Amino acid sequence: MSIGRPRRGPLIAGLLALALTLACTSNDGSTERASDASTSTAASASDSASDSTTAAAESSDSTTGTPEPDGDAPALRLGLAGIDSFDPVAVSPAAVSQIALADLLYDTLATIDDAGVAQPNIASFSANADLTVWRFELDQDASFADGTTVTADDVAFSLERVLAGGRGSLPAIRLERVAGISTSGTSTVDIALTEPSAVLPELLSSPLYAITAREAIERASSGGDPTPNGSGDYVATFDGDDQVRLERRSGTGPATIEVDLFDDEDAALDAFLDGDLDWTVTPADRVGEASEVAGAGGMVPFHGGLMLGVDSAVAPLGDAGLRRGIALAIDRQAVVDTVFGPTAQPARGVIPSGVSGGVGEGCRGVCGPSRGEAEELVATALPDGQDQPIRLLVDDSDSMQGVAAVLEKQL
Repeated sequence: MSIGRPRRGPLIAGLLALALTLACTSNDGSTERASDASTSTAASASDSASDSTTAAAESSDSTTGTPEPDGDAPALRLGLAGIDSFDPVAVSPAAVSQIALADLLYDTLATIDDAGVAQPNIASFSANADLTVWRFELDQDASFADGTTVTADDVAFSLERVLAGGRGSLPAIRLERVAGISTSGTSTVDIALTEPSAVLPELLSSPLYAITAREAIERASSGGDPTPNGSGDYVATFDGDDQVRLERRSGTGPATIEVDLFDDEDAALDAFLDGDLDWTVTPADRVGEASEVAGAGGMVPFHGGLMLGVDSAVAPLGDAGLRRGIALAIDRQAVVDTVFGPTAQPARGVIPSGVSGGVGEGCRGVCGPSRGEAEELVATALPDGQDQPIRLLVDDSDSMQGVAAVLEKQL
């Protein structure tokens, strides 16, 4: 959840253009419970991309708010936690602060409108009849912070860096349908897929697929100037080790954003409560404390879904019975209670409660837990009784590490 001070106004519309997850408030002004471990102050959304157009794991991105006027308007004071790099390829899908900063500094090929539909951002796009090849034509005005033009080579370089993460990278896994990326001239990029996809532009609207300048990335990786040369609306300058000053070069957001960097969300929230920040991310266990300062209208939850996926291509997970046994062994409520507390609720189906088609309090599919049935299914799938290690692939955020710890005990 994010919290913001009404006296400064909410965060600008589109500040966090996080594809495929919606920041939600109910119509009566109260906040809905979120399935992420954090909340943020102002208006924002968390990212959890998937090849889907539903408002759960990477769905429509939309933040609301009124841009601050130019001129003598004070800088927006933004508190972010856990920023280890300014390179978007290093961003964790579960790290709200990292995604927020990447979205300010970098642009994507597409963006998501208020209806959840992909629209051109720095490129227009079209697909062939069977949706297996998508063509992106770069806007001639698209440029990096240093004024150089964004080229097709930069786009291919950016996406290929993500793909290089392989099976150990969630953003790369989401692009597993990509068979190849080719360029034509300086402004045309073709992305070929192994199977049809109608929502590739929606997926590529996530800051996880931000467009970077090849020259700047290669320079920084060789020990040169680490200052990001972003493709987004803001130019970054460093004010010491723990503050970044962002000056707007395009768009309609605040003219200046002062970003204070903190080691963790608790420290950022402490600064907010002391009056030193206008917006920050709130740890789930301190929502009540933050709401006393910001009020219900100043807090916006991140409505996102957390799903455990099983790679059926890895033996012995190709066995449907074993996969069902794993699902039945997991106590979703225990995961929620241990890691997220009252800010989340267990999913009873693929579509979360509150979204059209959601199950609500019932159950659709394998909900569990049913340890006895799980043990029988596992014994059938592994008749020799041998121990079979299961690798849990999660990022290094506190919430995901917490989930992994709970699942390790349950499994």
